[in-house]
Amino acid sequence: MKTTRIDIEGPNGTATITRDGRCIEINGHRLVKAIETKDGRTCVVRKPFRLLADAWSQNENYKVARDLQHILDGYIGTNGDIDGYRRIIAAFED
Repeated sequence: MKTTRIDIEGPNGTATITRDGRCIEINGHRLVKAIETKDGRTCVVRKPFRLLADAWSQNENYKVARDLQHILDGYIGTNGDIDGYRRIIAAFED
């Protein structure tokens, strides 16, 4: 079995993780702000982001997981918060 794509979602955004050769690519959108219009509807402003990880570097991937957690959750997390994202990235490592 080979994992080729994982979609994840946090309170402040979504991301798709894929692997191309040695490069693990994380592409997503993060919430910038939500604006309420005059008629009561909400307009969500999102900003795209891209993170790159190396399939052979576990130390570098921890830093990428930390950044991903911060983007998707909206706060700087503890090791317990980051570990969930770290395990997802590890599914794409060699």
